[in-house]
Amino acid sequence: MDDVFAKYQAALRSGHQLAADGKFRDALAQYEAAAKVAGERALPQVGIGGMQLRLGRPKEALAAFERALAVEPDNLDALSGRAAALLALGRRADATVATERIAELRGSPAKPAGVPAEMRTPQSRAESLAIAGEQARDAGRRDAAIDAWLEEAREHAAVHHFDAALDAQMRALALDTRSVRVHLELTRLYVERGWQVEAGQRARLMRRLLTLITDDTTSAALDELQGRIGARPADG
Repeated sequence: MDDVFAKYQAALRSGHQLAADGKFRDALAQYEAAAKVAGERALPQVGIGGMQLRLGRPKEALAAFERALAVEPDNLDALSGRAAALLALGRRADATVATERIAELRGSPAKPAGVPAEMRTPQSRAESLAIAGEQARDAGRRDAAIDAWLEEAREHAAVHHFDAALDAQMRALALDTRSVRVHLELTRLYVERGWQVEAGQRARLMRRLLTLITDDTTSAALDELQGRIGARPADG
């Protein structure tokens, strides 16, 4: 049994290192070897899914993440990967459900820390979402790409990586310069960074965009943000 677990750990460790070096096909082979040794564990399937996503195979990635979830239904890494794969495939509604479950689990009591290095997932949720956005964009799924990059931006902003968040939002904006949801997220990021002038400018632009459409939810969110930057909502 010890020899089996040692083989499992060695395959995972090798997969993580190869993934970090950008050798995704080789990393995939190592994760597949780990899965053969320990098919009852979720982590090798998460690694397989991550590499399949890296290699531009979202269907195969989704299948791997679902195998992981069959073993461990509340595995955050598997749920995150599944959401990214769904977005890459343009399945936005299903991705939203997965994202909501992630938010629920993140609000639960924290699990004990101290996970060994060889047991950690090599790809962050932000990285998965960035890749999913690229694949959705390349497949002509504009809205799914925007979804992925805005969610990526939220992941970065949550840990105060504001430059990375801004980069993700700008990728989304490049796909649709008139998107009120992208401008709303940009305004929110500017407020969080303390860029009051830029936030005010973005909010005024949004007010002009909102004269062209009816979006009460976005309008209410903008009212709240303008209150935080000390600007009064424009009439009409």
